[in-house]
Amino acid sequence: MKHHLGDISILKELPKSIVIQDDPYIIQKISNDEYALFDAICPHMHNVVTDIRDKVWRCPSHDWIFDSKNGNCLNVSNESLEKKKLIVENGQVYVNLDKNENLLIKKTNDEKVLPKITLVGSASLLIEWKNFKFLTDPWMKGLCVFDSWVNYPPSGIQINELPKIDAIWISHEHSDHFHLPTLMEFDKNIPIYVPDYDNNRLEKKLKQIGFKNITSMKQEKIYNISPEINAISFSRGHVFNDSILYLQLGNFSILNVNDAGFNWSIKHAIGDVDMVCMQFGPASAYPATWTHINEKSKIQLNKNRNDGMLRMIKQVLDATNAKYFIPFANFNELYHKAHLEFVLDSQLKNRPSDVVKFLKDYPIVILDILPGESWNGKTGKFTRRDDRQDLFNKEHLMDYLEEIQEKHEFKTTIPFEFDLTDKELKQYFESFSDSHLAKRVGDYTVSLTLEHLGEEVHGFIKFDNGNITYKKIEKESKANLLMKCPGHLVQEIIRNDLYWDELVSGFWCEFSRDPDIYNVAFWQLLHVPWRARKMDDGKINPKMFEIKKNSSIADIIEKGGSEVIEIFEKNGLFCVGCEASIGETIEEGCEIHGLDEKQRDKLILELGETVN
Repeated sequence: MKHHLGDISILKELPKSIVIQDDPYIIQKISNDEYALFDAICPHMHNVVTDIRDKVWRCPSHDWIFDSKNGNCLNVSNESLEKKKLIVENGQVYVNLDKNENLLIKKTNDEKVLPKITLVGSASLLIEWKNFKFLTDPWMKGLCVFDSWVNYPPSGIQINELPKIDAIWISHEHSDHFHLPTLMEFDKNIPIYVPDYDNNRLEKKLKQIGFKNITSMKQEKIYNISPEINAISFSRGHVFNDSILYLQLGNFSILNVNDAGFNWSIKHAIGDVDMVCMQFGPASAYPATWTHINEKSKIQLNKNRNDGMLRMIKQVLDATNAKYFIPFANFNELYHKAHLEFVLDSQLKNRPSDVVKFLKDYPIVILDILPGESWNGKTGKFTRRDDRQDLFNKEHLMDYLEEIQEKHEFKTTIPFEFDLTDKELKQYFESFSDSHLAKRVGDYTVSLTLEHLGEEVHGFIKFDNGNITYKKIEKESKANLLMKCPGHLVQEIIRNDLYWDELVSGFWCEFSRDPDIYNVAFWQLLHVPWRARKMDDGKINPKMFEIKKNSSIADIIEKGGSEVIEIFEKNGLFCVGCEASIGETIEEGCEIHGLDEKQRDKLILELGETVN
């Protein structure tokens, strides 16, 4: 569609920001007689590039910097702002834009019935509307993100204290959103809605723990959850695989952005919304765990990210014309003793009070509820915690984190054993060769160090335009990226086909970049490795999975499905689908059901032959 921008006077004093159909752009001169329109939406988290200078443009969210002449990102490989040439005819300026103006949801002027909303955990909201109870991303107990995050402030709400839940939404696979220990305590007949990503991984994982009523929502398709409630799933606004939920409660609409970043196509699909729920601060180990950055720079980078997130909130509110805003999905803290050093002034996150202060003159109602608090839309009243004034005092926070270190519910469940072989490492990384992600990585080298009980294992990974080679080395080597990680956690990732993002977000790794350029494709590969590997019906290469006496029954069922369940039952373990047994090892299950050592080893052999 051809859009008229104005007469040629619009081409003076460039570069300049401009809004077309409510979307942000930048006009720039790219040669003596050529002008272009650049999309001002950063390809990372879809924040708006607002720092417009002659030579470079900057996104305030994560400091992505773009060349003003061509839109190419200067500190992130293979990324750029979309560009369209301007058309100058008879002193007038035009541009061709393809925009979808067809709203998915038809809205009326009917009276709006406002919901009651309770924050029950970091990104978990209980939305009560009329007689319907809708729960999002439930993480309500214990640890997550490789046992590095804890709910804070703790809500105090127990799972058995919730009302009868009519439906659950899970936005993505990160464990602070998809938290298996929490989910296992819910009735398995509850309808669960998930985004339709990655060969239905979420649906398959939910089925493995017993859920029976699961809907994988295709993107931008309307789903009727109840006679008066509709839902739409939208893909996330940056490089990984999160999702955003639009919820239509009668004539009242909620956009649950969680920590996905914004997707600007949403506003053209649904129009204005009544309420936005969104992350209010970054949840990343960058720059804290990056050794090539000095402390002064880390403090400034952290401040820039916090400020950028606040500005992004305002941009989303502007785009949606929301009337209410709930800041959430940031109520967590680092837990492990090894990481308490990062709960420092240089790594401070935005707090709800920062959001309130930033938006104090903005025409919106800020519902700054903390975990355990509620807002009743019908009455406009809040239920508040008695201790909310002390919760974000640093001394109070550190006392709480120290206090819970020895409590049983916060103990790690990840095996500490480390026997990962060079053969497994080689097979794992080289299995990504010739994938589209490997090709996008380009020429890149990684020196990987795995640490365990004072010992180190070193490997060198080379990306060569799609071809990947791995070799064992004696010590850390010069490379584009240095990675130091706990060996047992990397073993957990490789043998269970998990992603690396939680290892990174959990502050478990140490990194250094040379040059300091962010290779998006490399991190995409580690975030969704299954997309870069040839698989048979979504199952991982079974050669990577070794079954031992301390192997989790849940992991084995995940890999082998119904066939291994039959083997368990044949050998006398008839309750492998119950909540207790899912969390047991083979050894524990055999002891409970009276199998001796010989019978146990026979079972392990049979399971291994079936899975592999």
